[in-house]
Amino acid sequence: MRWVSAMGQLAGALGALLLLALPASAQPGVDVTIHFANDTVSLATAASTVGGLLEELSIKLPATAQVDPPANSALTDGLSVYLPQVSVTRGESEAPIPIAVQIEESWHFGPEMISAVKPGQEGLKLVSWTVFLSGNREVGRRQRVEVLRPMRPQTVVYFHELTSSDGPSTEQILKLRAKPGPYQDPPTHYKRIVTMESTAYEPGPTSCGGDTSGNTACGLKAGYGVVAVDPDTIPLGTRLFIEGYGYAVAGDTGGAIKGNIIDLGFMTLDECYAWGRRDVQVYVLY
Repeated sequence: MRWVSAMGQLAGALGALLLLALPASAQPGVDVTIHFANDTVSLATAASTVGGLLEELSIKLPATAQVDPPANSALTDGLSVYLPQVSVTRGESEAPIPIAVQIEESWHFGPEMISAVKPGQEGLKLVSWTVFLSGNREVGRRQRVEVLRPMRPQTVVYFHELTSSDGPSTEQILKLRAKPGPYQDPPTHYKRIVTMESTAYEPGPTSCGGDTSGNTACGLKAGYGVVAVDPDTIPLGTRLFIEGYGYAVAGDTGGAIKGNIIDLGFMTLDECYAWGRRDVQVYVLY
């Protein structure tokens, strides 16, 4: 931990920290100068009264505390506010951001197992704070957190056992709805492999229109494990394996889905944008 006393520090440095701690809506407005017992700070505020300024700074003073001008006084540009019984200290410390565990589900040809596929990395954050004291009593605190190093989650995959050489059944696919990922190996038994142009969609109005119910042409809930196809190319209800996506059921159609185009179900727009448009190998299963 690193601790820095405000006594003797430049007013500009403390003023910058206080300004950063104010809400975004409070930053534009009048410029005022606050005279603390141990420092003087200039900052901008959108508050209309001295009391409102104290609220922005999260300072709660006892009724007997000296405030000049009084709390109900209007703020004007260039006003000086005197808090002779309030002192200021600042500090900062670095703290770890613990590794989160991200669990995904998949299938593989072998016994049921759990495997850590990405170790993850602990993150690091810098916590800066300003503390207001009246005597030895804390009467306010502002805090700011800056991420110095983002945390990377540990990825753990729960592999379900595949007993059939052509993958899971339709019921298993629709029950598990495994999140797409690179951890699934293609089946060893299949009818044919087709190279198709893939796109991505989610069950919301951006992909499906403003009056969408989130259900597909077959009545299934859109999302992971359900893809849209041209029924003249791949019959509805067909089980598929798509490289980079995983096992799915052909359960939807679309006006733009013609010929060798396949629209893959995701849950969010961000996932759709990340997938984009790409050619994939599609395994048509028995």
